[in-house]
Amino acid sequence: MNSKPEPILEVRNLSNHFEGQPLLQDVSFSLDRGEILCLLGPSGSGKTTLLRLIGGLESQEVGEIHFNGRNLARIPPHQRNFGMMFQEYALFPHKNVWQNVSFGLEMQACSPAEKEKRVASMLEMVGLGGFEHRKIDELSGGERQRVALARSLAPEPQLLLLDEPLGSLDRALRDRLTGEIRNILKGLGVTAIFVTHDQAEAFSIGDKVAVLHNGILQQLDTPEDLYRQPRNETVARFLGFSNLIQGKIDADNVFHSPVGALQLPEYSRGLKGLTTLLIRPEGASFDRSENDSTTNVISGTVLSRQFHGSRYKVELQCGEIQLRFDLPIEPVPP
Repeated sequence: MNSKPEPILEVRNLSNHFEGQPLLQDVSFSLDRGEILCLLGPSGSGKTTLLRLIGGLESQEVGEIHFNGRNLARIPPHQRNFGMMFQEYALFPHKNVWQNVSFGLEMQACSPAEKEKRVASMLEMVGLGGFEHRKIDELSGGERQRVALARSLAPEPQLLLLDEPLGSLDRALRDRLTGEIRNILKGLGVTAIFVTHDQAEAFSIGDKVAVLHNGILQQLDTPEDLYRQPRNETVARFLGFSNLIQGKIDADNVFHSPVGALQLPEYSRGLKGLTTLLIRPEGASFDRSENDSTTNVISGTVLSRQFHGSRYKVELQCGEIQLRFDLPIEPVPP
């Protein structure tokens, strides 16, 4: 019987303060070898502070960080063999692409032959083969981002830390590069922590997503489970869910609320009393047919309808509650 391997990274009860205000509050999680974890949250939630603590760029106050079973408390950043990549890229403008990518290898005192091999391999990996002699100011934003990624990966770091690396790029380029970055990291088997405030980015890149809010780790889950079952109202609202309805569940698994009585799915049986129900925006459709006893129906007044190509965005007033839905284009909602 195979036992589960020990996690490569363990963060235990980590807390940090700045000028008396908590930046992180009792954060604990683990990461397995080869996993990509996305730290997701709004500005000021503690994402970058957590990343910098793991990298050794800030001092720990309370808690422990273990990597490969070793406590990192007294290990300086340059001895951790962690790669780091930031939004600004921090490329050397006076060096060409090859010189930028080889910089970390020079710090490792690699032989010329090994250096040549690794730089060429990394540039091919990020799709920049033949760019060795290009100047940095001759590159586009996306190409600079690839150079920065190649430079971070060339020394073969045990852990790669990425702090909003796509934040300065336009939406279309970010969407394209998220898939490419994930494929590169998974292809190399790199363990990585990726900081972002963009949930689409986090869902596209991460094996797991950790939602931070006010320095508290609210939930850590797979992207799918995080979206399907946010743990609390804070997580749901950060993910953009606004259809949160207060009500009460009875013994028959019926949810009684201001929008009516709704039969809940079987997996929720056992819950009773006052609670909050989340209806995801895509969790409804417009139906012109007569209602039957197996269908939950919410009635109201349509306040607005906007066509978004693959869907309609509809606002519905139900008594004193306003709900928002993403409805299919067929049938056309009123």
